[in-house]
Amino acid sequence: MIYEQDDEVPSAEPECSAEVIIMIEDDLQNTKWIYNFIFPYGCQEVEIYKYTFTRVPEYIERVQTLQHTFSSFSEFDRPMSTGTHAITAEVTIPGNERQPILPWREENATALDDILLLFSIFTQRDVFALKKPMGEGEGAITADSRMYYFGLMASIPYEEGGEENGRKCDIGFQKGIETVYKLMRTDEWRKEYGNGRFLSLFRSACKIQILETSFITCWTIWEILFRLHNNTWLSDKQMIRLPAAEKIAFILTRYEIKKSVNATYRKGIKRFVKIRNNLVHSGRFLDERAIHDAMLFVQVTTIIIAKILGLSGHDVLDSETKLLARLQGQEVMPIWKALQ
Repeated sequence: MIYEQDDEVPSAEPECSAEVIIMIEDDLQNTKWIYNFIFPYGCQEVEIYKYTFTRVPEYIERVQTLQHTFSSFSEFDRPMSTGTHAITAEVTIPGNERQPILPWREENATALDDILLLFSIFTQRDVFALKKPMGEGEGAITADSRMYYFGLMASIPYEEGGEENGRKCDIGFQKGIETVYKLMRTDEWRKEYGNGRFLSLFRSACKIQILETSFITCWTIWEILFRLHNNTWLSDKQMIRLPAAEKIAFILTRYEIKKSVNATYRKGIKRFVKIRNNLVHSGRFLDERAIHDAMLFVQVTTIIIAKILGLSGHDVLDSETKLLARLQGQEVMPIWKALQ
């Protein structure tokens, strides 16, 4: 048996029909094992949309076996490690399990699949569920065990709360994910964002890979967002003919990266389009400036996704300001040089 994470399938039009409830028989064990989920600080349990995630008894040891690219301390020591997959939680599934919002290929997908995708992009690890642990020789897990390079880890603010044993914990994560998922399930959000069919692409762009593929994937997301926001008055033929620079300019203003785009910014946008075209036709970035600009583009994409999910999109790297500076032709020191 080969386990592979479900992928989403684009759909032409969002479906806003009434939710369907999947009934679980009382005599069936309604739990699954969760791989690679790191709980918020101090939280022994997280409940999202009536799914209850509980730490396994060996949680500390399991987390320590995950990949950690540097040694750190948060609740407990997390030594630097190449790492592997590990079961870190058990989820109790509600009796009335609802269908997903995201368009999964798997027919038996549920809201749990949506939530695990959110866990993945917010904790920056592949988080997935299996009905039973996979033993030696029983199959192969093909999900990536490495931490993501990009993601929304900084988009939900820490909020201190207390537990029964008096220990402090971060209750902000549960509140944030719950708020995000309730927003996604509204008819308005589903209609505007096409059932969020671009979120699987975003998860893919966040993973460890060469920057070239992350950049192209994020560019595709910008194109999808342009189509979703303009499909009521532009035909498919008009969208295809519209210059890419116009689409990028629209997204910059639509998500308030820039209030208006003048001739100087349009010239800079055309330079980004050239970077994209050179990459598609040559398979590489032509110089260090192009590499830096591509990284800024991906980082700003994470901010846009955070805004789509109703969050403020904390720009801890000041990526918006740096991107706008590059669009104006200004020199900006790449982060890898600033850290030297």
